Amino acid sequence: MVERVTADRLILVNVVGRWFYLRKPTFIGTGQSYWIDHETSELCVDRGAARVTRHARVTRHAGWMYR
Repeated sequence: MVERVTADRLILVNVVGRWFYLRKPTFIGTGQSYWIDHETSELCVDRGAARVTRHARVTRHAGWMYR
């Protein structure tokens, strides 16, 4: 995912696609945009008012990922 996606409703995200697992789930509000920064391997969320939050992914393989 290179382009920004805008949430059409409040969502709780813990996985993006089938390969990007977040360390901690995060809420993305209605109208907020999100994208993956491939250089830093983080999920970025534009919260508005020039505020972007960054969320780390799981970096080690875990058995629960493929259940």
